[in-house]
Amino acid sequence: MNSKLIKLDAPYNVIYAGGKVGRHIATLMVWNDDDEAAGGIMDSASYPVIDEGEEFPAGTLIDYAELHDCRVLCPAGGTNLYWVAKMIEYDFQQLEPAGAEYILERMKLLGCKITMPVEKDPETDEEKQVMHYQATLDVWCMKGFSGDPDAIYRVRSNRFQGFYFQSEGTADEVYHDLSYQLSVYTGHFYDDIIDIRFQTNDGQLTEVTNRLNADQHIEGFKHED
Repeated sequence: MNSKLIKLDAPYNVIYAGGKVGRHIATLMVWNDDDEAAGGIMDSASYPVIDEGEEFPAGTLIDYAELHDCRVLCPAGGTNLYWVAKMIEYDFQQLEPAGAEYILERMKLLGCKITMPVEKDPETDEEKQVMHYQATLDVWCMKGFSGDPDAIYRVRSNRFQGFYFQSEGTADEVYHDLSYQLSVYTGHFYDDIIDIRFQTNDGQLTEVTNRLNADQHIEGFKHED
């Protein structure tokens, strides 16, 4: 087995690597020599070496996530809210998600700049930062019948609206999951958002969306057929 450590130059990308977030400071390449293989190399792989910042010493080798399975969370020049939502959705797809709270907190500690969306003021025609958001939930009833106390649901929001939410469980469990995720977003983006209004496309779980909206002192959404 051969190996080579390739050190990268600053400025560094902040990457998501196997549930960890850090500056991508180096890459470890490993391979076996094989005269019959293309290029004389077989069984090659690349693994990221990261700097998680703050209390963690630089140089953590993520040997359980190959480089092509990692994602650039924040380039050196900064990122935007929609890309962060996409990466949080990607995190939810992992066997052991790191969670939005960890991702956002680590991005803050690493100095990542997140650009917020803007919109035109209808009165002045000037661009202003978006302060009110929507979270439209797609709802699947996985077990039982919609409306039953013991029914199991899977819900996902539209990341293109700015913030990503996901949960699975009873209506009460979904409410508590989404309430926690909402608290993470509103806590992290305290100066950048006023509220996130929840709704569904088909009228399911309106009791959940209404509770979430009431928690933020905004009127509940009523589905119209």
